[in-house]
Amino acid sequence: MTTASLPKPSFFVSHIQRCEDLLERRSDISSVVDKLRAVIDAQSEETGAKILKRAAREERAPFTALAAEAIDRRLPSAADGTKASNLEVNKGLLDFVSLVSPNIRLRARAGSGKSTAIVIKCDFLVNALGVAPETIQVLTFNKAAATDLSRKLKDALGPEVGGKIGVSTFHSLAYWVLKTCPETRHLTLNFKEEDRSQKEQISDLKVAVMQNFSAQDFRVYCSRYEGTDFQFLTRNPGFEDQVRDFISGATSLYRARRGTPKAAKASPITRHLARIVEAYEAGLIETNVIDGEAGLRKAADLLSGDADLSKLKRLDGALKYLFVDEYQDFSAAFEALTRGVLARNPSCVINTVGDDWQSINSFMGADLSFFTGFRKSYPAALNLPLQTNWRCGKRIVDLGNAVMRAKESEQAVAGLTHEGKIRVKTGGINDYRRKKDEWHEEARVFLEAQIETMARYAWADDARAGREPGTMVLLAAKNEPFGQSLRSYAKAINIPEGMKVDVSTTHASKGREWDHVILLDGVVSEYPASHPADPVTRDMISSQDKAAEGQRLLYVAVTRAKHSLAILAPTELHPKLLKAREFAKL
Repeated sequence: MTTASLPKPSFFVSHIQRCEDLLERRSDISSVVDKLRAVIDAQSEETGAKILKRAAREERAPFTALAAEAIDRRLPSAADGTKASNLEVNKGLLDFVSLVSPNIRLRARAGSGKSTAIVIKCDFLVNALGVAPETIQVLTFNKAAATDLSRKLKDALGPEVGGKIGVSTFHSLAYWVLKTCPETRHLTLNFKEEDRSQKEQISDLKVAVMQNFSAQDFRVYCSRYEGTDFQFLTRNPGFEDQVRDFISGATSLYRARRGTPKAAKASPITRHLARIVEAYEAGLIETNVIDGEAGLRKAADLLSGDADLSKLKRLDGALKYLFVDEYQDFSAAFEALTRGVLARNPSCVINTVGDDWQSINSFMGADLSFFTGFRKSYPAALNLPLQTNWRCGKRIVDLGNAVMRAKESEQAVAGLTHEGKIRVKTGGINDYRRKKDEWHEEARVFLEAQIETMARYAWADDARAGREPGTMVLLAAKNEPFGQSLRSYAKAINIPEGMKVDVSTTHASKGREWDHVILLDGVVSEYPASHPADPVTRDMISSQDKAAEGQRLLYVAVTRAKHSLAILAPTELHPKLLKAREFAKL
């Protein structure tokens, strides 16, 4: 970049004129985007940021009224008749929808309606600006999210128009790139919609581990367990088999983390993992097979190059807008595929949506540096907030902010008027230097009694408010907190006729919501929870990273609740949940 001076005021006048021409269908969005990027690219980073900020401020003016109409088509007015687009709590949404030329990272806090924001913006682009739906693509991480967004788009735009917007998972997009390209269509693809625990991949990885695991390697891993909480495992007869299982998981993590800004620490273990990866991937090449991780990266290479992808009309130079869901969960392969799509479509605008406070998938290779580095990674890029929580009562929103110890500018804001109810109960059970079997039994007795009490209180809240008994979930970091399954704990509840109580790990609960949440393990030992594989993976996920992710996982847990949150701590309350006591007294 050069250090040219700020462009003359005529540039901003011309920019607004191009935006107005877009409204009148006298020009295409690409001409607006290309001119803005060219001007910004000619500046220093600091000057370019100033230009973009002013251009964005002025760009909103011609689009705000129509963006507001798109919002009001999807969101109800307030009780006093104020339209949704005029509410202060929806200012972030209006800002997002009314900006069309910058690349945008939308930080959408829990319950803020990120999928709704994507749908409203697509409605605005198609109906207000005349953007062809065939030139819009939405990418998600799993099939359920893709199906949900596709349904919402069809509801908003009509089945015919909404159905023309491309909605797919990253893996599905990679699959069709590989199947379409003459260079790769002959390969066997061991993935399609999403790459989740493919049996073939797990089996082949285990074979690669077995073939590249010597007595010397085993001694290296044994030394890693010395002085840790899991040293006792080394005395078990089956420890070698257990270590090989851990290595299989660590190998997948190592592959996923290749290309992340923060490289894995060099050590005998990471060098061993690299040998296994090399052998495993050589086997894939030899048998003409591609798994999900390799598929994402190969598809990215094809998109970035000059491969013949003319049959994929949307992706082969025609794409105008790319929306990315759950951006906080990006790994290097997802980033590469996204960059590949944009390389093939250089005038395309990318809008990413995610929440850094809900980044909880480092064990799968996710790295927050892609989220935090968005502005430096993409041209003419802005970071925008969407901070209004439309799910949780006020006290629950405030507790989520307290868990994250957030500064005011980053805090979520309650959009609902009801306060929400928080209850806390600690058991005070002493676990210091005691065998787990002993104190876990006491913890189970405590939990079974308190679960029934908290469920009864929650449904009594519903009755007092004139509501039907609400949905309920038992949450914990693990499937078997304190040695007993979540489903077994649920049996302690006297469930009203026609109702059921869900159970879920905190990880699996992300993206879901219930009227009432009972958190069974609000203790420091579970957020973050230690795992026997930690000594194997610590060169890729540091203890500091693990602690930060444990904090974010706790945030996910508390923000699943709409009306009431009960926090149970058999030993002592997690320090980041101490504010819950204050809110419980209100």
